[in-house]
Amino acid sequence: MAEAPAWAAEARDEAVAALDALPVLTGTEEEWRFTPPAELGMNGDDATGGTASGTIDLPAAAGRSARLAFIDGAPAPAEVADLPEGVIVAELGEALAAHEDLVRDRLYSLAGLDDRPGALNAASWDAGTFVYVPRGVEVTLPVETILTATGATGRVFGRTLVIVEEGARATVIDRYLSPDLDGAVHASSVVELFVADGGELEHVSYIGWGRGVRHQATIRAAAGKDARVRSVNVTLGGDIVRVEPTMYCRGSGADARALGLYFATGSQHFEHRVVSRHEAPQAYSNLLYKGAIQDTAHTVFFGNLVVPPGAPGTDAYQTNRNLILNEGARADTIPFLEIETAEVKCSHAGAVGRVDDEQLFYLMSRGVPELEAKHQIVYGFFQEVLDEISFDELRDELADAARAKVR
Repeated sequence: MAEAPAWAAEARDEAVAALDALPVLTGTEEEWRFTPPAELGMNGDDATGGTASGTIDLPAAAGRSARLAFIDGAPAPAEVADLPEGVIVAELGEALAAHEDLVRDRLYSLAGLDDRPGALNAASWDAGTFVYVPRGVEVTLPVETILTATGATGRVFGRTLVIVEEGARATVIDRYLSPDLDGAVHASSVVELFVADGGELEHVSYIGWGRGVRHQATIRAAAGKDARVRSVNVTLGGDIVRVEPTMYCRGSGADARALGLYFATGSQHFEHRVVSRHEAPQAYSNLLYKGAIQDTAHTVFFGNLVVPPGAPGTDAYQTNRNLILNEGARADTIPFLEIETAEVKCSHAGAVGRVDDEQLFYLMSRGVPELEAKHQIVYGFFQEVLDEISFDELRDELADAARAKVR
């Protein structure tokens, strides 16, 4: 990262001080009872690193308006194909000075220093992604960032800041990739998304780590008046992954959707803690997460709709459904509501079920091999989430990656 301006250096010092002052996480805390914080390096210790077995194939940059890649957190030169006038795609460390007027008031304002994951990332990140879309501008092709881990270091950090101004539109993809590692790597990522009045943003987080990576991911999105934000989280890779998306409806008429797809196999452990906070009246939110679990894997979903006083007319939904593919796999689902305002429509649902034997028999009785029949059932189960992804190529890629995990 380039030498930081004074304000950014002061913010870094504040993050270090906050990290020192915050209590050490023990795993006995209610919010950490499912995923041991020590396994994610939440108390500041790095993992061992390790040697990679094989390599990873980075997706082609074709079909992207711009792409940034980070190897073990270190940035490679940005690839920019076609960006409308006024749109900025830059390495975040460089943007601290080059675009201070845009970055300074927003960085750390959604994901701050009040908890260990936020303070740890703020104190330690070296490089990241900055995307700015000015008023009324549409970026038709996605902006993509790729964070990879090679095992050469015991920890990698990622940070993304996206600002979509009034009436603007964009899609941003964050990918997390690695080969299988014979050691362990801790990964920490923070994403802050700001969408002004009437703006639209689709953000896709694709966690495709290989074996050995343990990832804590924080995602925060703020939607202004009549803004539309769609956060899609796809979790397929890594040993232990904890993803924490929070959607803030800050303007009336806001539409904030947190959508998730996860498939845990082997001994993988995935936890998703998804929150929608309604801070303005007449806003809509939908939390829709679907997961498949196989072998001895374990998944946890905690969802919460928060409607404080002053948000009448809230229309909010929360659904988590889990498909168990064999004995020994486990899914926990914990839907929650905090409603302090009258005149709202809020609902929640959670379910855990086995593959329908009748569906499987029906397909196999018509000549479909058992494995292909399971592929079709899993695809059909996930389709409700996949259909929310606007780009056909990305939707098909994620569907193929999920189907490939079926055994």
